[in-house]
Parts: sequence; structure tokens; C-alpha cells
Amino acid sequence: MNLYQIKQMLDEKEKAVFSLNEIARIIKKPKNITSVYLNRMCNKSLLFKIEKNKFSKTKDIFIIASQLISPSYLGLTSSLYLQNEFSQIINNIDILTSKQKKKIKIFDTEINFIKIKPFLIFGYKKIKKENSYIFISDLEKTLIDSLLKHMKIINILEIIKKTDIKKLLDYTKKINKEVLTRKIGFLLDLAKIKHSLNRTTKTIYKFNPQVKQKGKFNNKWFLYVNEVFE
Repeated sequence: MNLYQIKQMLDEKEKAVFSLNEIARIIKKPKNITSVYLNRMCNKSLLFKIEKNKFSKTKDIFIIASQLISPSYLGLTSSLYLQNEFSQIINNIDILTSKQKKKIKIFDTEINFIKIKPFLIFGYKKIKKENSYIFISDLEKTLIDSLLKHMKIINILEIIKKTDIKKLLDYTKKINKEVLTRKIGFLLDLAKIKHSLNRTTKTIYKFNPQVKQKGKFNNKWFLYVNEVFE
């Protein structure tokens, strides 16, 4: 067995990121021998070592990031960027996962792993990229995750108009978090979109608790609106 035969075997797989153990099973060789093969392949740029005992057959950073840990998906600004809703070049990638993992740097790009509760791992899809795939949050879940993480979206009203409103409402009701319900309700009102959301408590919230200013108080939603929406 030569290095190019191993590469062909890996290229036949849909996934792009493999552990040492996975490749050993694929080529049916002991781990110590497999490790020698892989080091030689990396020296010839037939494979790329991305972290300890983990290798990629592609340099596409979005594919690599999406397949580093499971369950996970590309979200927040990364998702908006890939869905052409964020025009600036991004210097880091956001991965939402229910597992704990420290951020890493691959090919000069920082990958941030943002831990969320297991019940929030939904609202994402698998799409083809190159000869592999990525997992990415849909527009509705991207919007919700951004609100939950207090991430400011400049063109949020334009994005909300592009969402599937039924799906957005279903996601909001599924999460059943009062502050999220109010934020979504407020934004839908602002976008002049009909909905069935209601405030259920008298607790007062700030739209973005990370912003020091209180902003203008909204009587319907009991929200201090401390962001500007265009």
C-alpha cells in the first residue's frame, strides 16, 4: 500500500476530517504504522494535520471546522456569511456545540467553540461543500442563536423578513424562553409581520444586556430597547 492509495481510499469517503483511529480502520493497519503513513502524507501535502491525531483531506476551513466535533454546526456570523447575509470578511469561525472544546487556530483562522445546552442543538442542516459537507444553522436558528448570545446583527430586520415565519415562531415556542419570545415579538412588530407571540410576565429586560445604556422602554414587551434597528 502506498500513500496515493491511502489518499484515494480517503477521497472516496464523504467526510473530510479523520482521526488516526478512523484512518487505521479504513486502511486496516495498526495505529503505529498508520501514523508513519500519515506523517509522510502530510509532508507531501496529501493530507493536513489539524490537531493531535486529527487530519483533513481539504484546506477548506469551513468544512474542517464543521467536522471537528459532533454534534455541532456552523452558526452566528459564520452562518450569515455562508448564506450571503454578512458581507465583511470574517477572521474567525463560530461552531455551536453541546460539548466543551477550547478554541484552536487552523490555517491562520481562529475557530471558536461556543457551548450551548443540548436541547438547543437543532435548526441546522447538512449541505454539500466541495466533495464533502458542512453542518450549518438555518436562517431562523441563526437569528435565534444570535439573540440568545446577544450578538448584534446590523441588518436584522432585512434578515427577519427573509425567514420562514412559521418556522421562526415554532423554534421560539420550542425554546420557550421569555426574553427570547419578547425579542422575537418586538422584532416582528418592527418588521410589520403578524405573529401570535405574547408577553407572559411583568419582568423587565434589556434587549441587549451587554450594552450599558438602558435605551427606550417598550410598554408592550417590557423591554428596554438599547440597540438601533434600521
